Amino acid sequence: MIEQYQQAVAQYRQRIYSFAYYSLRSPEDAEDVTQDVLIKLWQNWQKIDHNKLSAWLMRVAHNQVIDLVRRRKKQMENTDEFATPDQHPAKDEDVGRSLDEETFRHRLMHGIRKLDDPFRSIIIMRDIQGQTYDDIKYCLELSESQVKVYLHRARRKLREDSELRRLYEDNTLQNGAHRVKLTPMKIVNQMHN
Repeated sequence: MIEQYQQAVAQYRQRIYSFAYYSLRSPEDAEDVTQDVLIKLWQNWQKIDHNKLSAWLMRVAHNQVIDLVRRRKKQMENTDEFATPDQHPAKDEDVGRSLDEETFRHRLMHGIRKLDDPFRSIIIMRDIQGQTYDDIKYCLELSESQVKVYLHRARRKLREDSELRRLYEDNTLQNGAHRVKLTPMKIVNQMHN
């Protein structure tokens, strides 16, 4: 049992961490969520359907992220608003300037982070992590058609982000590439190149 658990940890740890990091944008929080998910895996090892282990882990990770966000929100409500640091960075006045890949990725992740759940979770699971519709529907307890509709809407919301669109087009032109129709899938793929 211990060896099988260790294999599962080795196989899924990075996927859990990646999902948590893309959702929370904090390495420390992502590591905490990953640790909590792996503890729950150990505690429930005998009860889990191991044929659906990946989906089970992602559902637990999704729930842990939501719980952490709720706890933080509650803490923020109990904190003096003048003691709260500004979480909205100043906008760059020179949007048309040349962007390096890291700046583009940062803006893309900001766009994904602004999406509400389940849009954010679905786009991370499908377009970034490459999970199947079956895994996503099991994880989020949605039908396959709901997953597809939400994915389409999430991609559309990214497409409608005028700043992200402008940055993508400026970056494409700056790099000498031919003009390409902007689609969220291409944006997400750009992230991995």
